[in-house]
Amino acid sequence: MKKVLSMLLALSMLLCLLAGCGGGEGGQSGQPSNGGDAAPAERTEPYRLGVLSLGSLTTAFKAATLSLQDMCDAANVELVQVELAGFDDQGFLTTYENMINMGVDGVVAYTFSEGTIRLLADLFEENGVEWFLANRQISDPELKEYVFSKSKFVGNCFCDEQQMAYNVVEQLHKDHGVKNLAVIGLTQGDLNGDLRDKGIAAACEDLDINLLTETRGIATAGDVTNAVEGIITSYPEVDGIFIVGGAITTGALAGANQSLVNHGLSDKVAIGMIDIAAGMSEYMGDGNPLKVVAGGNLVMDYIFAGACMINQSNGVNADQTPYIVNTNMMFVYTPEDAVDYDAYCENTERPLMSGSKWSETLLGKDLTTIQAFSDSFSITEAKALNQ
Repeated sequence: MKKVLSMLLALSMLLCLLAGCGGGEGGQSGQPSNGGDAAPAERTEPYRLGVLSLGSLTTAFKAATLSLQDMCDAANVELVQVELAGFDDQGFLTTYENMINMGVDGVVAYTFSEGTIRLLADLFEENGVEWFLANRQISDPELKEYVFSKSKFVGNCFCDEQQMAYNVVEQLHKDHGVKNLAVIGLTQGDLNGDLRDKGIAAACEDLDINLLTETRGIATAGDVTNAVEGIITSYPEVDGIFIVGGAITTGALAGANQSLVNHGLSDKVAIGMIDIAAGMSEYMGDGNPLKVVAGGNLVMDYIFAGACMINQSNGVNADQTPYIVNTNMMFVYTPEDAVDYDAYCENTERPLMSGSKWSETLLGKDLTTIQAFSDSFSITEAKALNQ
């Protein structure tokens, strides 16, 4: 009897051991065993890419989102647009938290402040959401190292803000003889604004340009009008005004132009701008003596960020090394430039390109190919892509 019990006990233990081994083989992989021929689960739903909806802010954001939507459609990606909850750090964080709660797989992130970036890195890492920082260069080396170390960080694209500002001042000096410059700048502490300030200062020093005054805290186009009024009243020698970007760019040119017209100075004071504003051609050319130099490329920053996120989701960036894309700066120097820019780069009715052209240029491409596209991109190239 004892022998029978011993044999039954041993048989029972053997069966349990075999069951445990079999269960472990299927369970450790997270897939059913399926006769030992398990395959990884395939995505059945489209990749969901979150992006801030900022079309009401400037036409550049509206045009960027239109092109991003077209690219996502071509790649079978669902673009999830979410309204910004507020313009301070908490507003950005709340917006991205809303995206995460909506179940996005990845995010094209954008922020006005470098102080928000560490918080974003932690937020996306903790929630397992991939993200790409667009239109913002990380200037703090320690912060950059921290962000780039995160497993969910896909990459970063940006213009060289310092060089772009330098180039605008240089062109104002070269084309229009500017020697006495006033600046309408962003609030100090703005991630891009501080870099632009450095470029302006360097250009003024190199070219022996007098930096007469700096006005900060501009929030509306009306503020620009008032600032220009103050500048031309206090500094009659001014021959150049640099409007250094921000949310007021689109309306700023109209406000500045009106002040100069009121004082009979529209043909005597040149305007430099970041970013490029739609409708510049209205103030340039025959019968419109306003002299404008402008630079930027916000639209392409969004497009490059979206392409890199889509490529990452499709396994193009196999080694997971974060992308870094330097976005080529575009400049408007002439009325013809302004007309073509409106028609082909910042058109809110038609994407930059469409259909198979996304796959021919950016989708499925490695970083080297994307950077080469960026390096050669221009208003002329944008026009060709629309043919």
